[in-house]
Formats: sequence, C-alpha cells, structure tokens
Amino acid sequence: MRRKQGIFLACIILIGIISTIIYKILPQIVENVNNIMAFIMDGEVDIGQLVTDLRSRVDNKYVDYIADNILQAGEFVKSIINNLLRYLYNLLMSLVTKIGSGTFTAVTSFIINIYMLSEKDDLLARGRRFIHAYFKENKANEILNVFTKANKIFKSFLNGKLLDSTLVGILCVIAFAFAKVPYAPLMGTVIGFFNIIPYFGPIIGSVPVVLVSFFVNPAKALTALIIIIIIQQIDGNFLDPKIVGQNVGVSPFWIITSVTVGGNLFGIPGMILGVPVVVLIKEVIEDSVEMRLIEKGKENMGKNHLRE
Repeated sequence: MRRKQGIFLACIILIGIISTIIYKILPQIVENVNNIMAFIMDGEVDIGQLVTDLRSRVDNKYVDYIADNILQAGEFVKSIINNLLRYLYNLLMSLVTKIGSGTFTAVTSFIINIYMLSEKDDLLARGRRFIHAYFKENKANEILNVFTKANKIFKSFLNGKLLDSTLVGILCVIAFAFAKVPYAPLMGTVIGFFNIIPYFGPIIGSVPVVLVSFFVNPAKALTALIIIIIIQQIDGNFLDPKIVGQNVGVSPFWIITSVTVGGNLFGIPGMILGVPVVVLIKEVIEDSVEMRLIEKGKENMGKNHLRE
C-alpha cells in the first residue's frame, strides 16, 4: 500500500479496537471499580466471618492454626486490613484521575503520530543530514548505526511485549470469568497491564487481584492465584519465547537490574523501557570492543612484520 492509505487503514483499525474496548469492556471495568470502591467505603470488615468462612472451606490443620491466631489478634488485624482497604481505595482513585487527565495527551499524541508517519521519510532524511553535517564521516556512520540498532531493539521488544501482555490479559479474563473470580474483567486487565514489566510485573499484578478476591470471597483468592501461576507458566514457556523471542539477549541479572534501576528513576515507564535500553547499551559496547580488538590485532600484525 501507499503510505497514506496504510496510515488511514491503521487509524481505522486502531479506532475500531479502541471503540470496541470502550463499548464492551470499559463499562464492566468501571462497574468493577465502583463495586470495589463501594465495598471499601463501607469501611468495616468482619474478620471473624472471613476467617470462619475460610476455615469451613479449607479443611487443614495449618489453616485452623492460622485462623485461631488471627481471631485472637482481633482488633489489631482488623485495623491493618481496614488501612489496607483505604490505601487500595486511594490507589484506585489516583488511577482513575490519571486516566482522565491522560485522555487529552493520548488524543494529541495520536494526531502527532499521524503527521509523523506521513512525513517519516522527510524527518529521517533531515536527521541524517544533520548528523553528517556536524560529525566526521566515521562518527556519523557510528551514530546512525546506533539509531538503527535502537529502532530494531525497541520496536521488536515493545511490540512483542504488548502483544504478549494482551494475550495474557485476555486469558486471565476468560479464566477468571469461568472460575467466577470477583471482578474478572478488571482483574484480568490488571494482570495484562503489569505483565508488560519483565520479571516483577506478574508479581506486582497478582497482589491486588489476590487481595481483592480474598476480601470479597476468601475461597476465590486461592483460585485466582492458581490461575495466575498457570497462565504465567504458559506465558513464560510458550507465549513469551515465541512472541518476544530472543530480542532481550541479556542475562536475568541485567534484566532485573535494569527493571529495578529504571523503576526507581522513572517509575513504571522506566521499568518497561529499562530492558531495551540495557540491550542497546550492551550491543553498542560489544561492537566497540570487537572493533578495538580487530584494530589491536592489525597493529600487532604490523609490528611483528616490521620486526621480521
């Protein structure tokens, strides 16, 4: 297709997907959030009833022992849970506020992206001319090579991770709905969103899902956790390797470090972008080391020839 036709078709598909989400899924998520907020605003949790229900559903001596200790703790545990619920309420309110404030930015970015795509060749040509004008030929080629690598790494990693996380979210919604886990659309969306973050994402996403399930229906908390573990195993062994592939190319140590440092510096965006940044730095350093070794090898060959 020609560029303009391709951009137009891509916009139509994207608008269709967003419209479907808004029409079909968003109302259920909003209803789930409202129900959770109403549950939290009631303020008081009957610890005795929760523990009794859990003990009656799970016949295990260890569960009985823990339940007895929780009942003895009484008011202290109740205070902790109520504080946790209020924290969850504030977190949900903050999320809703950010979504509302980010709508204008998303629309503006969408419009800017259309113009950038339509003028892509001109922008790239101007960028190359600028680099060649202000740097020597060898340096300019090195800089352009780094940008080429960055484009390949970021595009392949982010596209693969977004597709992978979307599939994980859909699987979670279906499994939660089938198992009658409370607020299945919202909980599945949370898991899919946090799955974008390597390593830590599934853990971060599972915490609110299990907590909300426990407060609404304690027996379903264990069900939700089992579903999350099974789907994460499917993702880790089949989906992620096939979709994201070997684009990461660094050891788990560097991935965990990049996610931790990126998260501390830039929050969730830093946790997501930290991995491709580290991959890019790794490739640039490896290329530089390889060139240095080749140059030193040639120098040593020249010196040996002169000695002979």
